[in-house]
Amino acid sequence: MTFDRPDVLNAGNARFAAELAEVVAALGARDDVRVVVMTGAGRAFQTGVDLKALAAGELSLADLVRWEDAMTALERMDKLVIAAINGHCIGGGLQLALVCDYRLAAEDALLSLPAVKECLIPSMALYRLPRLIGLARAKELILLGEPITAREGERIGLVNRAVPPADFPKALDETIERFLALPPVSVTASKRLSTRAFDLDFESFREEMNAALAGCFASDDHQRAMATIRSKKRSR
Repeated sequence: MTFDRPDVLNAGNARFAAELAEVVAALGARDDVRVVVMTGAGRAFQTGVDLKALAAGELSLADLVRWEDAMTALERMDKLVIAAINGHCIGGGLQLALVCDYRLAAEDALLSLPAVKECLIPSMALYRLPRLIGLARAKELILLGEPITAREGERIGLVNRAVPPADFPKALDETIERFLALPPVSVTASKRLSTRAFDLDFESFREEMNAALAGCFASDDHQRAMATIRSKKRSR
């Protein structure tokens, strides 16, 4: 999934919000898709709301709600989603990255949530970011709206891995291959449950976990994994 408005650093307008919803719905319906890569054309990943469109009244509250609905659907879909942060990741761009399962970034990319400076709030990043990096650091990013580098983002747990720009394409390919090598049944169950880790009480979570574990045991993926282990044992 490539954000393709490089002339405005991939900032989003009303059409962007509508197309994002369409693409996410289409991906969610594709059984043949296991890994989704989200990235940006040009020198930015995504820089949030197109402020010119917003100031001109061409981007409404309904458009922003549609944008958030698409991000929520992306976060909840069974596919693994990688944010390939190839450049600046600002505002709604960082919100998009937060709903991904893994964030790989070029180390010189800037990350920020400047919504407060525009008399807005950064949508459900207010909910997601404290769960990811802790309340104190999340408040710092949210309330000050100042940027940090991807390398700093890696240090505080906002980015999984930051690499030099020259190494970025290879690191992305390697990350995709690592995810594709995993058994789909256990990966899907683990994503579903870990996404809800802060939302369920312990006993409810354990009940859902037990059901998912039973599904793993009964799956062909599990039988193949055990057969591989037996084969390696015999070859020693």
